Amino acid sequence: MNGWLSEYDMVLGIREKVVSDLRKPAYLSAFLSLVFLLLPACSGQNQQEHSQHGAAATAGTTTPLLVIQDMSIPLQVELEPTNAQILKENQLRIIVPAEHVDKLKLAKVSVTLTMPSMDHGAVNFEAAAFKDGEFTAKIIPTMVGGWLATITFEVDGQTATATYPFEAVP
Repeated sequence: MNGWLSEYDMVLGIREKVVSDLRKPAYLSAFLSLVFLLLPACSGQNQQEHSQHGAAATAGTTTPLLVIQDMSIPLQVELEPTNAQILKENQLRIIVPAEHVDKLKLAKVSVTLTMPSMDHGAVNFEAAAFKDGEFTAKIIPTMVGGWLATITFEVDGQTATATYPFEAVP
């Protein structure tokens, strides 16, 4: 039993040393700096997934070149208001370049919203043809944070998708 008590005392001694070291301003500062440096790395995987889909826009801005994966058609996507508001209708405008309008004129367009960081399901919205080459969807994000709008075009039984990341605010 003496051996066990001495090991126990040794563990307590190490714990007390670590705790007392963390109480020193320099150690605490270094520890907190390390935590803050590691936080952005946690979201790096989602950013990499988004860039693989061709969505290179920053949240809430016009996307100059959002390519439909299977059709190689560049799209322009605009969100009004620029920062989507939660629990309110926000307009997602999808603009097809004039040279590709005929390919998508009869397309059925839908938008699926997901929060990649939350993994709590998807919310689906239909997009309506606004005028030749323009589709609009009234989307309603349900909570604050980063969202991903997956825009799906269905033409002649085939589908193609493009993604658009954005932020929702209160």
